[in-house]
Amino acid sequence: MSLRHCLSALCLSGLIAVPIAAQAAPKYSVTVVGVAGSSATGINNGGTVIGDFPSGGNTHGFVNSNGVITDLGTLGGANTFAAGINNAGKIVGRSDDGAGNTRAFLYVDGVMTDLGTLGGPNSRAEAINNRDDIVGSADVPPALGYSSAFLLRPGVLMQDLGRFEVPDPEGGSAAQDINDNRKIVGASVLGPYTPPESAFHAFLFECEEMKDLGTLGGQFSLAHAINIRGEIVGEASTPMLRKNRAFLYRKGVMKSLGTLPGGDFSSARDINDKGQVVGFSLAVPGEGRQRAFLYSGHMRDLNTLIDPALGWLLREANGINNSGQIAATGCNAGICFALRLDPLR
Repeated sequence: MSLRHCLSALCLSGLIAVPIAAQAAPKYSVTVVGVAGSSATGINNGGTVIGDFPSGGNTHGFVNSNGVITDLGTLGGANTFAAGINNAGKIVGRSDDGAGNTRAFLYVDGVMTDLGTLGGPNSRAEAINNRDDIVGSADVPPALGYSSAFLLRPGVLMQDLGRFEVPDPEGGSAAQDINDNRKIVGASVLGPYTPPESAFHAFLFECEEMKDLGTLGGQFSLAHAINIRGEIVGEASTPMLRKNRAFLYRKGVMKSLGTLPGGDFSSARDINDKGQVVGFSLAVPGEGRQRAFLYSGHMRDLNTLIDPALGWLLREANGINNSGQIAATGCNAGICFALRLDPLR
């Protein structure tokens, strides 16, 4: 996953524009939850944050629960990446094994378990819901040569969710999130690659059917998250191509969330059950152009919602829980850390 100014209130009746940051008190406190070089990838409703950190030239997943940071370890290889956590604290992601493969894992109570594949060598888990259903993508038998979205329910064999029907046998699908109603989102290849971007569309999988969510006018879209109400967020290309916009898909309509001022790219990464959306956007050119955002009716730079005296530049936000706590990655004096933003009451 790639890490991707201050807004002004334009006063009416000829009044001078006044920077929001000069008027408003901070809305969030900032807590460091990872070591130097870490990034945050998710958060559950208890405020437990997961992420990744550098470890001896490699990368390891971690969990911070009640202020205690735990290295998740690996399946015998060099690297681990934490991707999803449910409210019981069960974690999923991907890890190198001792045979040079990458495998989806489930981490519970200090034990990491290999979740297997769909017949090929590699797999990766992206999300786990509160029913312990897990989704991600896994290689099918090598002769077919692609990966497919999967659903793994407790006590049931890994289910291949398929992909959109295309004449080209190459290219696959990947599931990114699942809600407690077992509605699954992700993306699937739709046809042969046609420059400058892939024919790859976001999907909603429900009732054993994969539904194409379309795009914002381009050839590419990817759904990252779905809440209990079935609202979906992600990113989709526009007719300009390769200028993706964060989207919110609700009641059959995909809506662009725009970008921060001066930006030409944005991506929505998570949505809570209240409809609050987080992600990142490019903003005006220059240092710190990639910035985390919060969308609740309109897109706001999260940097304008924290105390500027703290010195943080929030680069991206990858998770938001139902209390409004946000898992973010921010940099201070050139060093980046996994952070938790807590709403100030």
